[in-house]
Amino acid sequence: MEEEVYRCACCRKKIPSGAEVYGLGARLAEDFKYREGVGSATLVQISVGGRELECLVVADGSQAKQEGWDLIFMVCSEGCGEELKALLEEEKRLFDEIM
Repeated sequence: MEEEVYRCACCRKKIPSGAEVYGLGARLAEDFKYREGVGSATLVQISVGGRELECLVVADGSQAKQEGWDLIFMVCSEGCGEELKALLEEEKRLFDEIM
């Protein structure tokens, strides 16, 4: 069975299996809520630099959904998390909150 390859949503560096990862949650503005794709890997296009960011649309009933998040971004370090958060905050119309 082929091993899944995960990449940091910010720097796109491959994250080795078993490595420590960090998550960045985002609550989408009502106009941008995902109705399909809940709980599956989804590419999200944001207009900052034309970058596509890979994230997970959280599943209904999950801990992340109970905490109010719509998307989770996996990052390889706190530094990438801070950089990604700053990038996402530039797109204020898309997000109600980023944590």
